[in-house]
Amino acid sequence: MISPTTSPGLFLTTTMTDPRTVKKSLDKDAFLQLLVTQLQNQDPMNPSDASEMAAQLAQFSSVEQLTQLNDAVASQELSLREATLLSKTSLAASLIGRSVVTEGDDVVVPTSGQAQVRVNVGTGGGTATLRLLDSSGNEVASRDLGSVAGGLQTLTLPGDLPAGTYRYELKVTGAKGAEVPVVTFTMGTVDGVSFKNGQIVLRIGSLEVPMDDLSEIEPKPAQP
Repeated sequence: MISPTTSPGLFLTTTMTDPRTVKKSLDKDAFLQLLVTQLQNQDPMNPSDASEMAAQLAQFSSVEQLTQLNDAVASQELSLREATLLSKTSLAASLIGRSVVTEGDDVVVPTSGQAQVRVNVGTGGGTATLRLLDSSGNEVASRDLGSVAGGLQTLTLPGDLPAGTYRYELKVTGAKGAEVPVVTFTMGTVDGVSFKNGQIVLRIGSLEVPMDDLSEIEPKPAQP
């Protein structure tokens, strides 16, 4: 009985190409290589149309210029973002120890002394009522503040409020009983800076406020 044998050197090797790795677009070198191959293998009796090839070259040149332009714009945008972040970081560091006003409705009532809030009351003003709310939205305290004028102003709150960090609401009723619009702000002294979720955050006591919400920066206190 004759057994089948395999002779050395007679192996048949098959190379499979993953279709996912096949190039789907031509870069400059591949395009030029394809063009040269086309010229080398064209029929001498029926050469390629020179004007058509020139049009293809012009089209490819335009696409390459647009690609270079896009790369340049992307690089410029990255440099601009880095410069902006550096500028914001420098500004944030300079705010430590400064009093600032930001968008929001938070207030810190100290254990001694009186808290202040920054508000913008609609034209005419009226009679104001303050409400302090905890983190769950429950009312902790309510006080009548009497008459307040219209416009941007800082209000000093009553000294008998419970110490803590709260959200506050200010309801202002006009002379004819209509509710007057009020815009509230958060104010305090910056005692630290941190980075969270890609943005600069100012620490104001127990509060953390995005720097992008900054509304006012109080002047530096006069040096003695």
